[in-house]
Amino acid sequence: MNKLLKYGAVTGALASLAPLAARAQDDASSGLTSTDAVAVTTASTAGAGLAIGVMILIGIFAIVGLALFILWIFMLIDAFKRTNWQDESQKNLWIIILIVSFFLSLNGLAAIIYYFVVKRGLDKGSKTPPAAPQAPAQK
Repeated sequence: MNKLLKYGAVTGALASLAPLAARAQDDASSGLTSTDAVAVTTASTAGAGLAIGVMILIGIFAIVGLALFILWIFMLIDAFKRTNWQDESQKNLWIIILIVSFFLSLNGLAAIIYYFVVKRGLDKGSKTPPAAPQAPAQK
């Protein structure tokens, strides 16, 4: 996710320069013939459209990255609070996996795997109805 944010920041900075490039092309086209000026204006419009498309794409990636980060936080909290583990070593293993995945920028992937492999399985197992109470044995 850190790499995605770096690429997003660089791309956003470059996309913000597109209006300056379009302005420079308009200034340079003032002495051109009408067909040359149309070609320059068309190129400026295409560049601006491309910049807007890139900014929309960066926004989508940012929203997905934020959603995966929030999911990772919820899964980490679930791993810490959960009490119905089959054994304590599984709890420790998943907490370590979730924390290390953050430093490897794989926290979204680890959170999704934890959700489908662990959380759903343990939630289904804990929702089974309790057995009916039995009468005490007579001696």
